[in-house]
Amino acid sequence: MSRRGMFRPDLVGRTQGATVPVYVRERLGHDLGAVTPIPGNRQRLALVTDNTVWDLHGSRVRRGLVACGWTVDSYKLPPGERIKTARVVAQLHELWLNKGYDRSTPVIALGGGTVGDAVGFAAATFMRGLPLWQVPTTVVGQVDSSIGGKVGINLPRGKNLIGCFYQPSAVVIDPEFLRTLPTREIRSGLAEVVKYGIISDRRLFQHCEESVSDWITGNGKIDQSTIKSCVAIKLKLVQADERDTGIRHILNFGHTLGHAFEAWGKFKSFKHGEAVTLGMVAASRIAIERQILLQSEFDRIIRLCRLIAPSRRAIRFEPAAVTPYLAADKKRTAGRNTWVLPAGIGKVTIVRDVADKEVRAAIGFVREWATFKR
Repeated sequence: MSRRGMFRPDLVGRTQGATVPVYVRERLGHDLGAVTPIPGNRQRLALVTDNTVWDLHGSRVRRGLVACGWTVDSYKLPPGERIKTARVVAQLHELWLNKGYDRSTPVIALGGGTVGDAVGFAAATFMRGLPLWQVPTTVVGQVDSSIGGKVGINLPRGKNLIGCFYQPSAVVIDPEFLRTLPTREIRSGLAEVVKYGIISDRRLFQHCEESVSDWITGNGKIDQSTIKSCVAIKLKLVQADERDTGIRHILNFGHTLGHAFEAWGKFKSFKHGEAVTLGMVAASRIAIERQILLQSEFDRIIRLCRLIAPSRRAIRFEPAAVTPYLAADKKRTAGRNTWVLPAGIGKVTIVRDVADKEVRAAIGFVREWATFKR
């Protein structure tokens, strides 16, 4: 039986045009009736996920919604980055149109960051916007991508090049979902947790140093307080800079080269967090070469990144092969990329004067470091 209405949000995101409740609670993903609005006349909603998540959680989520009065249309997509295309978005739009959806029909994006991005973009652009509920099931989804209102799809030359800002009606984070993730997915997602420690929170970084190994091996679970710390940091930055024109850029730490690595690998060689890990190492290398990062703090960053870095089998790139993809970076202006460099653990600086030779040297360092990291 649903416990509709008994839960208050754990965090609230506020922007100029939206107030977004964020719920962080065990088992809430299977009891969305506790937080969803009361439907009228068995109102329809769209539950969109991928095949993998459906097999693990979809039926239970659907049953919970039906039990509290919703008529649920379920849509299952293939897993992975391949769903982040205009073709998939158009297919969803056609299905929704045939079902007779209108601007009051809610859409639930149940899955990892790719589902949240693609389904969120479909919801944002159908009839100029349907109510969107983000229900992330991966580490990267729960600590990062479901928060902040960025939705979008990829082009072959770059990640998330087509998209918009569209705040969800709510975000429901259930840490229990993480228990079904494979080890590689957990390791990859932890890159975003480490990122938050480096850019804003020394205590979170230290907690990662103490806990990442256990989180990866399953000897410990990623706790709600860690998730809330990451979400709180992002909500604060989004409130200050929703449209990503200033301070929010610090969330891009590791992503400038990370996205280039992903595109170089045709979105198959690396998971998002694996590429971001390589990007964080590269940015840290640039920072220490510029003498804005202490050697001791560089060493701590590198040690932690070793635990979450991708397999050596994926590291086959040459600097000259990766750098062309930097030209398609979304934050590139006047022919220059925006770089977020660590100035210490818990502190970063934004620069736009990184020379090509610095980038090539950093990529070369990453290649050697990753090849011999274990």
